[in-house]
Amino acid sequence: MVSVTIRITPQRQAGDTDYDVLLIEEDGTETVGLIRHADLTTGRWTANVSRASPPPATDVVSKVSGVTPERRSHPDYEEIATTLYEWLLPAGAVRQRWGQLGVPRVYVETEVDALERLPWEMACPATPPRQRPALIGGLCRLTQQAGAAVPATNRRSNWPFRILIVVGCTEADEAGLGVGKEVDAIERAFHPLGRTVDVHCMRRPAHAEMMEWIARFQPHVLHFAGHGIKVAGAEQYGLRIESAGGAWTWLGDNIDNDLPRARWVPTFVFLNACRSAAEQYGAWSTHRSFLAGGAKAVLAMQADVSGNLAGDFAAALYKSLATGTSLEDAMNQARAVIPGVPRDIGWALPAMTVRERNARLFAPQPLPADESYEKCAEFEDVRLFANCREPRRDFTHWAYPCIATPGPEKNVLLVVGEQNSGKSHLLKWCMENWVIGGGRVRYIKVHDGQPKTFLSVLRQIRDGEADDRDIQTHHLHAGLPKPAFRQFNWRLNHLIRTGTFGEWIEADHAEAEITDEGQPFTALGERRPEEEIGAFFLEALRAAAGDKPLVLVFDQLEGGVGGRERLLPVDEFEQLLQRLVLPIADAPSSPVKVAIVATNAQESAFRLAPMPARYAGRVARYQLPTNISNDELTALAVEMMWFKDEEWIKDLASVLFMRPPQREAPAPLGLARLRVIRNMMRDNYENLYNAVERMR
Repeated sequence: MVSVTIRITPQRQAGDTDYDVLLIEEDGTETVGLIRHADLTTGRWTANVSRASPPPATDVVSKVSGVTPERRSHPDYEEIATTLYEWLLPAGAVRQRWGQLGVPRVYVETEVDALERLPWEMACPATPPRQRPALIGGLCRLTQQAGAAVPATNRRSNWPFRILIVVGCTEADEAGLGVGKEVDAIERAFHPLGRTVDVHCMRRPAHAEMMEWIARFQPHVLHFAGHGIKVAGAEQYGLRIESAGGAWTWLGDNIDNDLPRARWVPTFVFLNACRSAAEQYGAWSTHRSFLAGGAKAVLAMQADVSGNLAGDFAAALYKSLATGTSLEDAMNQARAVIPGVPRDIGWALPAMTVRERNARLFAPQPLPADESYEKCAEFEDVRLFANCREPRRDFTHWAYPCIATPGPEKNVLLVVGEQNSGKSHLLKWCMENWVIGGGRVRYIKVHDGQPKTFLSVLRQIRDGEADDRDIQTHHLHAGLPKPAFRQFNWRLNHLIRTGTFGEWIEADHAEAEITDEGQPFTALGERRPEEEIGAFFLEALRAAAGDKPLVLVFDQLEGGVGGRERLLPVDEFEQLLQRLVLPIADAPSSPVKVAIVATNAQESAFRLAPMPARYAGRVARYQLPTNISNDELTALAVEMMWFKDEEWIKDLASVLFMRPPQREAPAPLGLARLRVIRNMMRDNYENLYNAVERMR
């Protein structure tokens, strides 16, 4: 997109100030024009270039900031649009050159506060063709204001795209102003992109709580919905947050200090803060504080905008940003979702200021291109999924931490819950998340019908269980790269044949692979070989991982009728823990991570329970809740079906959840109870069921 910068600077002269206008092209070519002081201060519409006196009734900023929805199509705004166009592109050389450029993108740059705040987005010529620059090439403000030097962050992962929504107003205002609809619109827009975009909403947080979240998860976007406020008796402005522990104001003077102290500044800030004309200056003051704090771009509304309108606009904007679109292009595309374009000025109310051109907040991960990913049975199984937002976020953060926290990483994840409560379903969702994030996952069903030993489990991890005739098994069940196991296989063969590990000499082994001879351990001495074998196997796993995470997921520790058959003895599993899992937990940083799914009974029987305490700070444990009401499940059923035919789904779900429990042993608990809806859709409403696609 070709762009120009229109720079407006005051002339240094006595008396009333005129303003030079430079139209600057990308190659540096400049065309000079002039705005006279009288042009701005006389006529039907004016600019209040002096804050020493209150704005007159003809003030453009006051007229626009005080507009009510039913008057946004008033003829006055057509006149204002023409006036702004004549100021922005003065008659003469500037306007003539503009006509030759074909409506490029416009950056408006000025150090004059009164001119910066003018609603330039509305600008439109009086004569046909009435092309509005902001609707064609796009228009935003450019500032040379330097952001604070943000302390070097220890950021590790840019994935997923993170949006923090802060609702500052009271619960009553949230409903009355449509802020709840604003949040819903944003969250629903990202439901299909649930793996790529992480939306977190904080309603009326305390200051410390909000700053802790910003510091920990480093959101790309901070979205505020609520009220701006002016401090009584002082020229201070900020954002009002009605926290349960006491209302507080995030003042501009605090914003540009708080964010650098958190060692993270959101790249983009969206302010939908209700204001009156009298407080309009305060809104821009807060806006500048985020830029001073280090944000690359800030968007604010130039008049009160209802929650549903702001939500639709923000959802479209963020959806574009999540695909890697630049801020300017995303802004321009999002204007199109505001109804009434161009007559209703609602489309012109969002105003964005940038510190750099064409900034991109996020580079999306490319999806795996192989057919085995598209047809993976486990990933297809979680196509219908709802809720568990906190564990989904935490488990993603576990594999791809935003920041490198002090001390050892939590390389081991333990997911615990009652039998038939949805543990595996949750982990399958997260496994696809880890894959999309760029990692490799080996999903190991411990109970697969075959008796197991420590060694056979190592071989299962290495070789996989993929069925060459069934592509659905290839992505999670294929074996690991064979060259990574050359040394391990040689040492294992040598141990079984001779009773010693032997000395591996790399130069003696030119072959690309060394085959495991597949023999069991033999009793050749009193010392058990698992410790050394485990260490060599762990080296091979690290080589197989390379520069990306390799996550080993152990599921179904038991199985069979009633789910209590045990094919891997506890003492053999203990060797797996001691020789593989705990060394991974002990490592300060490891490319290999382990996730274990267990029932509460299995956690005790397989001696997993002591791990979180013994390895405090190194093992993450999550207990899956089961206490979910029928009403909550009904709402989740609607989410699971991607909000299609909502009322009908609600009615169906409320009936099904009131029925006696299904005759399963054991009966489903918690989120697993959603299976009754899934099965009903699959068996009786195939079109609706198939309309639900996998998240991206």
